[in-house]
Amino acid sequence: MKNQHLDHENRPIKYGVTTADMEALRQRHFENVHDRQAASGLNLLRAIALGQALKRAGEG
Repeated sequence: MKNQHLDHENRPIKYGVTTADMEALRQRHFENVHDRQAASGLNLLRAIALGQALKRAGEG
């Protein structure tokens, strides 16, 4: 006998993503991209400062 999933207890459970959920995921993705770019820029500035400090330390 086939299971037609007509009984409430054994029905398939669907966890679909709503449009509001998708919009929240997109927004979070863009915020994460922005944070990673800011951190990358800050790391570049720190690397430049470290290079200058090492250059000064090597000269003196």
